Amino acid sequence: MNTTVRLTERSGSTSSQRSKGFVPVVVYGAGSDTQSFTADAKTINEILGKNPRAILKVELPGSGAKNVVIQEVQRQPLSRQLLHIDFQQIDMKAELDTKVAFHFTGEAAGVKNGGVQQVELYELDIRTLPDKLTVKFDVDISGLEIGDQLLVSDLPKHEGWEVLTPEDTLIVRIASPLTLEEPTEDAAEQPAATAAEEDKQKE
Repeated sequence: MNTTVRLTERSGSTSSQRSKGFVPVVVYGAGSDTQSFTADAKTINEILGKNPRAILKVELPGSGAKNVVIQEVQRQPLSRQLLHIDFQQIDMKAELDTKVAFHFTGEAAGVKNGGVQQVELYELDIRTLPDKLTVKFDVDISGLEIGDQLLVSDLPKHEGWEVLTPEDTLIVRIASPLTLEEPTEDAAEQPAATAAEEDKQKE
């Protein structure tokens, strides 16, 4: 993603900056001191909507352009307003630890037969060079039947990635459909029989 985010010096309170359409950000990493700025919230939201793991260029006042990735996003729980962004400055020739989101492709055979798809893991922790990052990790689940599960160890190898998530971590499984058992005739009569016995005891 060839996107450049222009950062500006912070001025005034964070609430006043947010009311003007800016979000507080910090930039750190690559041997540099942590620096605080603001960025246009609309631009950041557009980036997050397209590729939250993209490598970006940020224009720092007086320091020129730097390569960064978005490391952390803080939002207001109800309104989803951006509250704060952490940019991690990166060296394009050095590996970094990051995450990549799963994109499940195909419809599981077990789901077609009435099973329920249960996703337990949405992102994979990896270590890789910046130019090996991808928007998403496509994972074909069409072959999963009812009772099947997919672990990290089952994933296809991706060139240039070192997977940091433990291999025995569950990603997705196809569970049996939930069924409600109808009460048997004996079970249905049991409450009435119990009530009759209680009446006899009272007598």
